[in-house]
Amino acid sequence: MALPIEEATGKVILLTGANRGIGLATAHELQKRGAKVVAGVRDPEKMPPVSGIRVLKLDVADAESCRAFVAQAESEFGRIDGLINNAAILLDQGTPVLELAEKDLRRVLDVNLIAPIRLCQLVVPGMQRRGYGRIVNISSGLGQIADMGGGYPSYRMAKLALNGFTRILAAELGPNSNVKVNSLCPGWVKTDMGGQDAVRDPSEPAAEIADLVSISADGPAGGFFRRGAPIEW
Repeated sequence: MALPIEEATGKVILLTGANRGIGLATAHELQKRGAKVVAGVRDPEKMPPVSGIRVLKLDVADAESCRAFVAQAESEFGRIDGLINNAAILLDQGTPVLELAEKDLRRVLDVNLIAPIRLCQLVVPGMQRRGYGRIVNISSGLGQIADMGGGYPSYRMAKLALNGFTRILAAELGPNSNVKVNSLCPGWVKTDMGGQDAVRDPSEPAAEIADLVSISADGPAGGFFRRGAPIEW
């Protein structure tokens, strides 16, 4: 059954990691739907031109950069309706967990887990005051405990923990809250991370992300989705 969604027109949506791959495709998709997209990128000069999108500098691993990013968005638009935590890194594709460098683990956790938590801490209180908000945490099937395997150790653990954060935040917001948080697995996508042998074009998960950040008041919270349908944690 399709997710119940509402119009994105006029919604102010923050999007991290927006300058390429899934992030860039999502920026295009939301812009087509009429949303006011605020794209956070480490180097704004590297952001391809997308008409109508506000591009702001953002290093998600830096706390002050995150605070400045959110403050600037709120100053310019007066509110934040949605947050898509898309920025992520992969450093250990072929590294066994017993050989994982601590510095790599810390770097991946900083970007893939701590940054989404930090950004939620910055935006959710305002969403609660206004009585509306949508959070989408971009996760991965590699973080499914139901299908956990070897390889990609820091990436897997970060995405597993991100899913846990999604569940915790949804539970603490409560079943009657109109601030909703969900995780989404984009699948194997043709990006710098996924490679050109991947089976999905970035435009496909971009549409699914745009749907999930546009769910209606009777839509889900605290779920994990792939291709528009719930999947196991």
